[in-house]
Amino acid sequence: MTSIRSILVVEDDSDIANLVCMNLKKEGYEVVHAGDGRKGIELFDQGLFDMVMLDLMLPHVDGMEVCRHIRSSERYVPVMMVTAKSEDANKVAGLEIGADDYVTKPFSIAEVLARVKALGRRVEMLTKLSDESGEKALEFGDIRIEIDKRIVLLNGEDLKLTQKEFEIMRILSLTPGRPYSRRSLCEKAGVESFDGTDRTIDTHIKRLRAKVEKDRNRPVYVLTVWGFGYKFTDKFC
Repeated sequence: MTSIRSILVVEDDSDIANLVCMNLKKEGYEVVHAGDGRKGIELFDQGLFDMVMLDLMLPHVDGMEVCRHIRSSERYVPVMMVTAKSEDANKVAGLEIGADDYVTKPFSIAEVLARVKALGRRVEMLTKLSDESGEKALEFGDIRIEIDKRIVLLNGEDLKLTQKEFEIMRILSLTPGRPYSRRSLCEKAGVESFDGTDRTIDTHIKRLRAKVEKDRNRPVYVLTVWGFGYKFTDKFC
């Protein structure tokens, strides 16, 4: 079991909700169900959940608004969106406002359980990072990211990243596996557009990969999410 123990499932389809809740409980998770967005917000505020599985199309209050409410909380809680195949625009919008992952209906229970475990590993990594008793550093394979010193080491050698390159690396590596849109990454890393588009970040990613990756054409750490943006690998989590 990962650090995720309690899960709030916000889903208005009773058949899907019952199937998901039953299988999560079989895996040992504590599960609470909300049948609409308003109830989801109410239950989230009442309990200390480790994760929220959130349908986007909900009565009373939609999933986008529920996700915004969760992200306004001081405590980081991973959110897995549930969308239909026809809701590609909603997937992008959900990721933009802070969802960590998504699963598309119809989905298999095996996929849901695998994604829950992956999110649990990310929570563990963030917990370790927030431990103020030791040096704040992340390690992925041959890469070591020293947050306080603002340096990235490859096999012990300082890669001498620029401030923007380090900021991109820091943002992506803090949430392995979570995709960031180009626009979101530009805003969070303080990257200003020089051509009026979000594609400016591509230039910074290209330079970052030249330093971080053994083969920048076959990246292992900084990965492309086609048609959306970038993410950091969760292979080492």
